[in-house]
Amino acid sequence: MPSDSTESWRPDDAQWGELSGFGMACTGQSWNVLIQSEAQLADVFRGVTQAGGSINLRGGGASYGDANINSNQVVVDCTPMNRIESWDPETGIIRVQAGVTVEQVWRHVIADGYWLPVVSGTMTPTIAGALAMNIHGKNCYAAGTLGEHVLALRVLVPNGDVVECGPDQNQDFFRAVIGSFGMLGCILSATLRLKRIQTGHVEVKAYRTRNLGQMFEVFAKNVEHPYLVGWIDAFATGNGAGRGIVHIARHLGVEEVANPARTLQPSAQELPRRLFGILPKRWMWRFLKPFSNRLGMRLINAVKYRSSSGRAGGKSHRESLGAFNFLLDFVPDWRLVYRPGGFIQHQSFVPSDVAQEVFAKTLHLAQKYRMPPYLAVFKRHRPDSFLLSHGVDGYSLALDFAINERTRGRILDLTAEIDQLVVSAGGRFYPAKDATLHAEDYRRSLPDQSYETFKALKLATDPHNILQSDLYRRLFLGGPMNPGILPDG
Repeated sequence: MPSDSTESWRPDDAQWGELSGFGMACTGQSWNVLIQSEAQLADVFRGVTQAGGSINLRGGGASYGDANINSNQVVVDCTPMNRIESWDPETGIIRVQAGVTVEQVWRHVIADGYWLPVVSGTMTPTIAGALAMNIHGKNCYAAGTLGEHVLALRVLVPNGDVVECGPDQNQDFFRAVIGSFGMLGCILSATLRLKRIQTGHVEVKAYRTRNLGQMFEVFAKNVEHPYLVGWIDAFATGNGAGRGIVHIARHLGVEEVANPARTLQPSAQELPRRLFGILPKRWMWRFLKPFSNRLGMRLINAVKYRSSSGRAGGKSHRESLGAFNFLLDFVPDWRLVYRPGGFIQHQSFVPSDVAQEVFAKTLHLAQKYRMPPYLAVFKRHRPDSFLLSHGVDGYSLALDFAINERTRGRILDLTAEIDQLVVSAGGRFYPAKDATLHAEDYRRSLPDQSYETFKALKLATDPHNILQSDLYRRLFLGGPMNPGILPDG
């Protein structure tokens, strides 16, 4: 049943129910309503302002932790506002409504020879949500974040005004709203410049690296490539600690592909629905479930590393852009392997000169706590000018930790210790992946007066503080962590 705090006001068509983050460890009961229009959203803003309480903006629900949860309050789902308002293949400029997804965009433009300049590991996020979190991809060092490719935004702020902003208009608000996890207003529409491509294929080279030091070396030698991402076997120890596989990719030109036009058809980017052409991939998570423990994941990581054909010189193969970029969509419902407790992801961003030392200590701490992450992903980044930016001239390490009754306490202790390493090194964090960070550590991680500047802008834009989430309350109001990841008692 809903708590008394929600009884004062709610949208007429709201439904009481539970929502969770992508990692399923963070959950919350709320009044949930589908938003069909800007006018309806403005009415919800007005109702909450008059009656008290708060609302949170939710898109595809792809944030891992508590960013898209607003416990015991109102959550508005903007996915029905999903119209592509304009598309110009001559200039590569597209304008989309809030609920348009990454998948909708690439399907709409690829036949014209375009692709989103930055995509996440899944095609399910909405563009508004992707900008609210300022997503990065496998080309984050070369292309930066998605926000760097925005030409204009229309943003509904809590008083009902629509603010138009961009790199050359209302610049301070523009740089604050991107990456603000929806706490300044709702992005109603976004205008972006897309990337021209000649074919729908990339050439991928795989390099097997013996340890963390060699992974850094491979990255340093290949920063000119458009795509660069590493996988780490976090179970390895000793001289092999940090071993893994680096994937380097580049777009293929028309002269390198037999039928370029065919590769630019949406059908050529479809992910296969069957494994080896036989087994439906929607069943795969059930076969993986018995391995969802430390012993099973140690085996899977070891097999993956040893079966890789990448050597010092690298071995190349070709993939569609869809297969290369959307790895999280390759096995439907893969995250169900982590049930019943779910999982969290911790991603830290550390400057280049200390990244290897910090990440080596991070992997060692995971071993010390007997909590090696089931998945570890390594990327290169560059800084940007957004107010709450996670971007640094350095590297990131993203770690997936399974949550259950036995591990909750250790995970909280481990991530707290990692956070201190990152903050002391001048590193930053990514709210789309966060579930455990404390307000003071987040404040210390941001440059100059960014934290205070954001709070002041939030007060001016949202004086009644109606835009909230569990994440916002934790990072800016000193609120508690989501109950889903707290140890019992």
